Amino acid sequence: MVEKISELTRLNVGPLKTFFGVSAIVFLMVFGASTLITFLLPESYASTARIKVEPHGAPTNGQTTSRTYDPYLVQTEFEVLQSEVILNKVIESLNLNAVWGKKYAGGEKLKTSETLALLKGRLDLRPVGHTSLIEIRMFSEDPAEAAQVANAVAEAYRDHRWEQARQGAKNGVNALRERYAEQEQKVRVARQEVDKLRKELNISATDATGNSPAVVNEADVVRRLQGELITLETMLVREETQLRELEKLGPDQRRNAIQTSVGPDAELNTLLGQLNLSEQRLLSLEKEYAPEHPARQNAKLRADDSLRRVNARLEGIMTGLSNRVTGLQLTISNLKKIVEEARATDIDKAERSRPYYEAKVRLEELERFRSLLNLKLASEALDAELPGSALVEIIDRAMPGLRPVRPNKPLNLFLGALGGMILAMLIGCGSAVATFVIGKKRRS
Repeated sequence: MVEKISELTRLNVGPLKTFFGVSAIVFLMVFGASTLITFLLPESYASTARIKVEPHGAPTNGQTTSRTYDPYLVQTEFEVLQSEVILNKVIESLNLNAVWGKKYAGGEKLKTSETLALLKGRLDLRPVGHTSLIEIRMFSEDPAEAAQVANAVAEAYRDHRWEQARQGAKNGVNALRERYAEQEQKVRVARQEVDKLRKELNISATDATGNSPAVVNEADVVRRLQGELITLETMLVREETQLRELEKLGPDQRRNAIQTSVGPDAELNTLLGQLNLSEQRLLSLEKEYAPEHPARQNAKLRADDSLRRVNARLEGIMTGLSNRVTGLQLTISNLKKIVEEARATDIDKAERSRPYYEAKVRLEELERFRSLLNLKLASEALDAELPGSALVEIIDRAMPGLRPVRPNKPLNLFLGALGGMILAMLIGCGSAVATFVIGKKRRS
């Protein structure tokens, strides 16, 4: 019984010794290797520059304009920052081919492609969440060099964007200058056409100042003439009516009504007074004397003479009234003719001079567009002269790091210990199982 217990104990102790022994060896080897590698790796320092990126077309002269959000802006500029266009400028400005050749190639100058590969491997770009900021992080064994290269990348990118903006503005100014020259030529041709038409159509200096020929009768003059026509036509109707009605009356009725219709007449009143006196004297003498009596005959002659003069005066008034009607008719006819002739003259003048004014309007439109082009050209030329650094603004310049960031010794030692423990347990368990199996076979 004792022998069996002793044999069982030997069987259990052997695998345990193997497990702990192998595990310890594996753990020490892994942890030691990771520790050795950690302390043998060269230390690297990191320096970070932060830049603010604006999209292309953003204002560069302090103006504020609305622009569309570009979700791919940061990603696009990441690619630009890592492009040969930017990094080659950094290599050239810092002479990295020679500097890194002395450091990594035993003094032999590196090729630009080799330096570019090293630079890209040490460059790390990161966006700042929910902003248009980009972090440019550079790693190097020399903290001063890391800061210098990070700042050089930021400056090269800023200068590249500025040059792009300046070149774009310059191209825009050149295009506007060409367009302005074309417009100036159009204005010159249009002005020559206007001058030519003015001479051919005999446009006066007064008419040439406006955009339409000056009318013979202005609107207020036409209204006044129309008012006069209405007044004269009203007078004509009244005079014609009076004349027709008086012509219908007999001599005695006309004599009594004419002053009521036409108005008082001093001479007619005098003649009527004389006629009344003559008729009264004749009536008085007819009662006293026979028809053959000289006094009665003399009174009869006087009465007849007074009646003749009254009738003659009435005829004169009627003639005057007829002449007034005729004069009014002629005046109205002439006035209508004047107005119609003036209107016809205006229409003919406008029709004849239309090509001139159409050409003048075209000239004014061309001159207005030329003025707009001139203002735009001046604005674009001013923008081209202003610095475009607002497209890329260096918010924070990189500073030399105070302590290395690579390798991360605590993290590496922790990972080495953890990995060593896991690997030690796996190998140790495997070794213990193998020991147990081998021992069992030997006993059997």
